Amino acid sequence: MTRLLRASALALGFLVLCAPARSQSFHEWEAYTGFDYLNANAGISVPVNGQNLKLQQDSYGWHGTLAENKTRWIGGIIDFSGDYANREINIGTLSAPDNVRFNGQAYPFLFGPRFYYRSSGRLVLFGEPTIGGVHARLNVASAPAGTLLIDGTTTASLPITATHWAYSFGGGADYNFTQRIAFRGQADWIRSHFPETLFRDFQNNYRISGGIVFKFDTKGF
Repeated sequence: MTRLLRASALALGFLVLCAPARSQSFHEWEAYTGFDYLNANAGISVPVNGQNLKLQQDSYGWHGTLAENKTRWIGGIIDFSGDYANREINIGTLSAPDNVRFNGQAYPFLFGPRFYYRSSGRLVLFGEPTIGGVHARLNVASAPAGTLLIDGTTTASLPITATHWAYSFGGGADYNFTQRIAFRGQADWIRSHFPETLFRDFQNNYRISGGIVFKFDTKGF
């Protein structure tokens, strides 16, 4: 009887010690998909033909990441998003306006580590520094291809496309709805480096997104 009691006590102690580890377990892979808002901001307004042109744009689109987790607290991610905007700009003067509607697209692609804090509850916090690039495309909405004439002297070939390097810092929180599905909210600061911007060779961009995380493992496949 004494041996049985000792064995029962040891088994109970083992279960108590293992309970927090199970509540903070992790899955090998996480796939996230959601919607996002991107504020692309060159940080300045520039004078054009007697008016101040604001080099800032609101855009909306999608956001997705794929993460491979190595331990409970660190993993690696690939991060992609696509954002789209339309804007009307006066390329003429205030007295003789020449309004042109542009459409713009931005596609950040970033890679890096992710660091987790996994509590014993449903909430998981994470932060991530990443590096990669941004591919951007600008076109006149009414002209798929051609040449844009500004002030009768300056021309720009359309569409305008470019890809330049970028880096970011961001983080967010997951709420585990089940063991396999979580809801995510995330915010990122992304600095891109497009030298084509007037008077400044970098842009401070801010992205906010929300969506669903799907968690799975390949070890059992």
